[in-house]
Amino acid sequence: MLRTNEIFTDMTAQEFEQFVMKLFTESISFDDNILFQHNEIIRTSEGNYQIDGTIRFEVMGVKYLTLVECKMYRNPISREKVQILFDKLRATGAQKGILVSTSYFQSGAIEYASSHGIALVQIIDGKLTYQVRSKDPVEISYPLNFPKYTAIAQYKINEFTKGYSDAIRTNYLYEFITSIS
Repeated sequence: MLRTNEIFTDMTAQEFEQFVMKLFTESISFDDNILFQHNEIIRTSEGNYQIDGTIRFEVMGVKYLTLVECKMYRNPISREKVQILFDKLRATGAQKGILVSTSYFQSGAIEYASSHGIALVQIIDGKLTYQVRSKDPVEISYPLNFPKYTAIAQYKINEFTKGYSDAIRTNYLYEFITSIS
């Protein structure tokens, strides 16, 4: 669990949503079949839903929809936030959901998301991922191309273990979005 109370961005909520969709687009740019859209209104028989981002693709004539919700919070994300996203999945007919936050996720949120096809991604300061081999570094020199922010996926592996994975530098997002199960 990566706490982010001291490491918080200065983006507006809309800038954060755009940033998240840009991260996703860039990390999956090799697949032209995947379409990304920011701030989409989806109309259903239950009403209209404003979705921070959508990801669409088609396999063998079957269309798939993933909803992306962004939460720029300082406090941990609770199970209720994940349940709200799951209800949007149900109402819109989406197959998957991704909840992205600047904060970490409570264990109940991870538990619920793992059993309902929802990925949890935490945006963190990129410097938190940089490893230094020094007992007492005075000043750290980061590479010029080092990312200002990165994304860490959080998920449940089994009853006792939570998993963490770099969602940007690995194929985690692509595999999550395009897996048909």
